[in-house]
Amino acid sequence: MSNGPMSQSTSIVTRRYKHGSVVYFENDKSEYIYVLKGGRVLLTSRKVDTGEEVKEEIKPGEFFGVKSSLGKYPREETAQTIGETVLLVLPLADFERLVIQNVNVVRKMLRIFSNQLRRIGKMQREVLDQKDNVNPAEELFRIGEYYFEVGRVQQALYAYKRYMEYYPDGNYSGKAMERIRAIESGSPGGAGATRDTGGPIPTASTPAPSHDDSMDMTDFSIDDDKPASRAAEPHGPMADMDMDSSSGLSGEIDDFFGTSPAAASPAEQPKKDVPEMFYEAMSLFSQESYAESLKLYQEILATKNLKNEAERKVFEKANFEIGRSYLKLAKFNEALVAFSDMIKKFPNSENVKNALFHIGLTYETMKKPDKSVSYYTKVVAMDPKDGVNKLAAKRLATIQAQGK
Repeated sequence: MSNGPMSQSTSIVTRRYKHGSVVYFENDKSEYIYVLKGGRVLLTSRKVDTGEEVKEEIKPGEFFGVKSSLGKYPREETAQTIGETVLLVLPLADFERLVIQNVNVVRKMLRIFSNQLRRIGKMQREVLDQKDNVNPAEELFRIGEYYFEVGRVQQALYAYKRYMEYYPDGNYSGKAMERIRAIESGSPGGAGATRDTGGPIPTASTPAPSHDDSMDMTDFSIDDDKPASRAAEPHGPMADMDMDSSSGLSGEIDDFFGTSPAAASPAEQPKKDVPEMFYEAMSLFSQESYAESLKLYQEILATKNLKNEAERKVFEKANFEIGRSYLKLAKFNEALVAFSDMIKKFPNSENVKNALFHIGLTYETMKKPDKSVSYYTKVVAMDPKDGVNKLAAKRLATIQAQGK
């Protein structure tokens, strides 16, 4: 392989640093992830609430730069070497392949990240003035709100998007989408994104229905961040380090972690995963591209092997959303079948009430008020009471008023 390692997206690089070299600075943008092979690295950051300087020493075998690379936001710390230091440098794509191929790497990361997450969670609760017993959905949203308020919008955007991924029907989904749109438009302090300066956390408001569009309970779109442009790293003088091209994912990394990865399949264009397809479909739906969103939902529903709980949750949600696409395309029978199948497949889903509401809405659109009244009445009586109950009650009152 070439000795110009950073231009090689499929090679791992060994870098040797002299004492005091800076690997990267706080606020740098880069997709590279580092493993400390030998020597010492000190990470220096500041607490977001007090500005107090915090130092953390990386141990041999540990990763660093992972969270900002995966989250595609600027570095939150400065990394500097202490003494002669050797690092392995991985582009994000190689890191992802490494994780898939090497179970030892996964175990090592989980041990490191679990400790880091516990420390971060404790600090976040201190910043947010929370006790230990917290609602995870609410805490995630509050984290986004905190970063939004202090002007760290990329971190806020990451938190809001993760909230929408895991809690698309949560109490704060409306406000989270409002923040996402404001940040991505470049005007987080402008209209439609009024900052909360005190009091309880706002919940998503439910608009009063005036036509069918107001029945869309989950109209939102999320587009993943575009990969940050590759920044030249490190900032230290080139004379401070030597760079050697490694033998790739099957070489130095395997020796370092003491195990051989599973045989890699031939390189091919990676297929979009289920969450990516889901958010693209939601985005298309919000743009009234219903036929295109339907195709993506059909592709999701054809998926045989779901890899994790996040994919299973999105798959369940897609079973509901495909019915809404059918409804918008005036394919009423297909919509009824989709909503009914969703209820049969996932009888304990949090989307059951919404599916029943949309069955009533479908019948109402088909000019079959007797059937729609039956479903609206059932929804009104369901617990817990939320915006769907209120919408069903309003539709029910409208139909009853029209029948007088």
